[in-house]
Amino acid sequence: MGTVSAGTAHKMGVVALTLVTASNMMGSGVFMLPTNLAGVGYISLWGWLFTIIGVIALALVFAKTSLITPRTGGIVAYASDAFGPFIGFQTTVCYWISAWIGNVALLVAGVGYLSYFFPELKNPSIGSVVAIVIRWGFITLASFGARVAGRAQSFTASCMLLVVLGIGVVGWFWFDPAMFTQVYNGTGKSDTSAIITAASIALWGFLGVESAVVSSGQVEKPEYTVPRATVYGLLIASVCYVGSCTVIMGLVPHEELVNSAAPFADAARYMFGKTAGNIASALSIIACFGSISGWLILQSEGPRAGAQQGLFPKFFSDVNKNDVPMKSLIFTGVLMTLVLLMTASPNLAKQFEAVILMSVFASLLPYMYALIALPIIMVARKMNRGRSFMFYTVMVVIGMIYSIFAMLGSGTDSMFWGVVMIMLTIPLYCFVAAGRNKKGVEILYLDEK
Repeated sequence: MGTVSAGTAHKMGVVALTLVTASNMMGSGVFMLPTNLAGVGYISLWGWLFTIIGVIALALVFAKTSLITPRTGGIVAYASDAFGPFIGFQTTVCYWISAWIGNVALLVAGVGYLSYFFPELKNPSIGSVVAIVIRWGFITLASFGARVAGRAQSFTASCMLLVVLGIGVVGWFWFDPAMFTQVYNGTGKSDTSAIITAASIALWGFLGVESAVVSSGQVEKPEYTVPRATVYGLLIASVCYVGSCTVIMGLVPHEELVNSAAPFADAARYMFGKTAGNIASALSIIACFGSISGWLILQSEGPRAGAQQGLFPKFFSDVNKNDVPMKSLIFTGVLMTLVLLMTASPNLAKQFEAVILMSVFASLLPYMYALIALPIIMVARKMNRGRSFMFYTVMVVIGMIYSIFAMLGSGTDSMFWGVVMIMLTIPLYCFVAAGRNKKGVEILYLDEK
């Protein structure tokens, strides 16, 4: 995997990449998390704390690795560098699956807010068809390249911040502590289990913290731009998440919130009336669907880098005149269509939760490989001395602990299908090895006697 070259006029800078990173994290996570976390109860605040600490560790490690060894493909490339082609292949598969399933969640959230205006969209069949049509519309938009996607997302991120900060700041004047503390633990399980569940759900909101790293092939001066965009995007998301989710749980009655398909719109309606709810819902729709552009970049860059290395089929790296791997996007578009149909549910919040837990589990294996890759790379480059190495080693340990607990909290169904997915990468690698051997690439790492 080659080192990333300097950007061109068609690539993103710090501001655009920060907005893409923040928007990728917040695109649908922030708009539906109040509903999902309300089901856990206000004990979810501990889950937030646990998650933010873990995600800060992840962000710092990913940013440091991008400084040491900038690569097209980001965290996927780091796993391959540190562990070899099989782990690189396994990581690429898992990350790719996480990214396009994440796009399904964006569509579900967007349709949920559209149902505020068009209640018939709560019908699973109608809602799924609308989501599929919108999905293919954004694939068409993505064909024009990263610069167009970045501009579109800069606008939609502004809409998102207006809603989130508006509710998260002004909403405190309507905040009812009694309503917020109505349900402490609504899971029916132990407090520890509830906190771990909340941490897993909350992690969905921060999936995309590595967006700047993975999209390094699409940005200007990645060694400068990527670390800054990663940290800035995380800070923006953290403030918006905790503030807005807490406020909404103290604004909207619990029984209504746990079944809400548009919690921010409902909160605005309680604050200022129906017109405000309509405006909040409209802006939320723009933000949810707008963040799809950034996720399309994210879901195509990993397999694109893998295909260039021979780990994925060649068509994943075939690009159009705008340097967009359209064959890859079309292929994943078909897969997303199938997932939308398979997860269709009368309760959009339940459908959203099922999809995000699938995405969270699929992302955790690449995260853990990328975490461990940093100390390995630092040792290989003779950088394993001093306070910097010790600091990042501690960050790796914190990130690993968090990732393991988040994986445990993703639920038995997600864990089952996640293990199946991981096991399938083992026989699939036989085809990769055969292809590499055909090209004359060494596939055995033995000292011949």
